[in-house]
Amino acid sequence: MIFDLPDIDPTRITTLEQAKQAIIRLLNGIEKLTQQNTLQAEQIRFLKEENALLKRQPPAPPVGHKQGSTQYSATKFVSHKGKKQWSKTSKKGTIPIDWEVALKEVIQCTCGSCEFTTIRTHEKIVQDIVIQRNNTRYSGKDKRCANCGKIYPAAIPADVKGVSFGSELRTWLSYFKYEGRMTMGKIADFLSHLGISISRGEISEMLLANSRKLAGTYAHLCVWGIKLSIYLGTDATGIRRREKWDTKGTNQHLHILGHNCLSIFKITRHYNSGVLHRFLGKRGREKLFISDDGSPNGEKLRLKWKQLCWIHEIRHYLKITAVLGIHKQKLLPVIEQLRYFYHLAKDYREHPIQQTRIQLEALFDRITTMLTGFDLLDHRLTLTRKKRSRLLVFLDHPAVPIHNNQCERDLRDAVRIKHISRETKSKAGDRSFERHLSIIQTIRKQELDVFSTLHGLLTGQLSPFVLTAKRIE
Repeated sequence: MIFDLPDIDPTRITTLEQAKQAIIRLLNGIEKLTQQNTLQAEQIRFLKEENALLKRQPPAPPVGHKQGSTQYSATKFVSHKGKKQWSKTSKKGTIPIDWEVALKEVIQCTCGSCEFTTIRTHEKIVQDIVIQRNNTRYSGKDKRCANCGKIYPAAIPADVKGVSFGSELRTWLSYFKYEGRMTMGKIADFLSHLGISISRGEISEMLLANSRKLAGTYAHLCVWGIKLSIYLGTDATGIRRREKWDTKGTNQHLHILGHNCLSIFKITRHYNSGVLHRFLGKRGREKLFISDDGSPNGEKLRLKWKQLCWIHEIRHYLKITAVLGIHKQKLLPVIEQLRYFYHLAKDYREHPIQQTRIQLEALFDRITTMLTGFDLLDHRLTLTRKKRSRLLVFLDHPAVPIHNNQCERDLRDAVRIKHISRETKSKAGDRSFERHLSIIQTIRKQELDVFSTLHGLLTGQLSPFVLTAKRIE
């Protein structure tokens, strides 16, 4: 969109107030023209790069950021006060010991004496690991009674009937894929070096079989995990599925629902409030809710209590580019006041007292009702003021966080796996991805051993309730 400077008739300016308003309009017009020029320069640079790429010309060398850039870092409002001083600590008391070896001691001196005085006591821990295959051959005979003809088949153990790989190996496959972030090719190479004869297709089939075994545990998280939660956070990222017959692939969305003791992932085709309604369920819509202000989390998402993320809100102001010095002087104080509000809100959650609540409400109203004369900033302050009821939910419910960082961190595991293993290959692969990732991440949040807990869930030795034992304090 092309923007022109405002048409101002100097002959109609008769008062000082009219002159002041005309100057403000001109400054905002210059600001918008400068930003439009910057955007056009960026588009020209992009087109030049595309043209050079088509001509197979080498790309231009990267140029570092100039000093004094008008962009403000999103990490500026993060406080580092109270950071602990680093100090070296001994790990000897935390390392589990499997073997004890007594060092050989002298019994008799070369002079013939057997009496000694202890000068120093030695203790050294050496950590090591043993990785080896454990192939088992089961031998037996089916027998028929010579008298009555009754057949007695060989007593093959129930856990190996119909399978060629043991239960521990099948658990390791899920561990390697979703905890170790290994591709199926790397898993096959690693196992072949140990003497295990296995193909990528067999690995894929066993991962899907593990997914079917974890369906009940995943359903438990969706029911009891949500039911036992005080609040829920949500976020989403993109993920693709490309089946054998699909040359282009399908764009999908990976949702995360949870908190610091729970993770539930869900892959959906669409990303809107209707999908999020079904994902949350009736129990989820009755919980305290924390999210960003994206369109799926907007007014159409009918929830009982909804707290918007303050980091996302402050980020809107950090993205405002001020070119003129007078506008920079107006933008920086607003950002500083928002930073102060954010840290005061964090203190209120730890110590919710009435005096701090009154101070926060007054500070919010004072910031959002400011008229700076900088159109972009005034428009953003108006939008923030309209979201007052959703930004200040934490005043009535201090248990809910004021940011959505936990869900964003939870999505990092999924993004790393997506970058390494690329697209999923089927709908069953989508279900395997969301079930494995939900359960493994929840195991970590519950401070349990990942492999042993996952193995217990796959073999039916553990109840899914171990994943909901630890709750939000």
